[in-house]
Amino acid sequence: MSEKIIVKDIEEMSKLGANHMAKIIERSVKERGKCMIALSGGNTPKKLYERLASEEFSPRIPWESTYWFFGDERHVPPDHDDSNYKMSSDSLLSKVPIPNDNIHRIMTERQDPQTIALNYELTLMKAFNLAPGELPVFDLMFLGVGTDGHIASLFPHSESLYVTTQMATANKVPETETWRITMTFPVINEAKHLLFLVAGEEKAKALHQVLEGPSNPQEFPAQLVRQKRGFQLWLIEKSAASLLTQ
Repeated sequence: MSEKIIVKDIEEMSKLGANHMAKIIERSVKERGKCMIALSGGNTPKKLYERLASEEFSPRIPWESTYWFFGDERHVPPDHDDSNYKMSSDSLLSKVPIPNDNIHRIMTERQDPQTIALNYELTLMKAFNLAPGELPVFDLMFLGVGTDGHIASLFPHSESLYVTTQMATANKVPETETWRITMTFPVINEAKHLLFLVAGEEKAKALHQVLEGPSNPQEFPAQLVRQKRGFQLWLIEKSAASLLTQ
């Protein structure tokens, strides 16, 4: 099941997204005693993270029962300006009373990208208490859509699109000759809730192809999101939604 909401700007997106996220956390903690969340990076979710840490939302949330992970990360140290962890920490994680042991970042200060991905897979196995062959089930995963139709760091025509036996993999960005570590589609499609945040006119063409175009997942990887359960909420800023017909 999915829902699309067109919003006027990032402010409205952040308010709706923070409220949606707070409700999921409240419900998960009430039902299971904890909530497992995978964050995304980039500029679009930053306002939402800041809002979640504000007096408007923070008092609602049982922070000590939340566990935080990252859907993808750039191969840079954690204090680098390009780090998804740094952005998330500066805007949210360091602003609220989350126990340090509940934050599971990707150790991208290490040298070998494939080893980093393998180590993160081991982190997921331990945190979710998984047996070999089992996949983690996140209560909530944040995702965006790139101008080329990628999500997380799963890029068009990359080998990562076809990874089915790993929870995390290293993926090279051809344009910049840099590496990213990313969770894979088997993990994304196990999540209970997916929250997509899409903003900017430059995303309009790709978003139209992802949501309304013919099946072409090699070119538009976000089409490989085929969630097994739960709910998808798409919060789409109006300029990004300009080519959508429904």
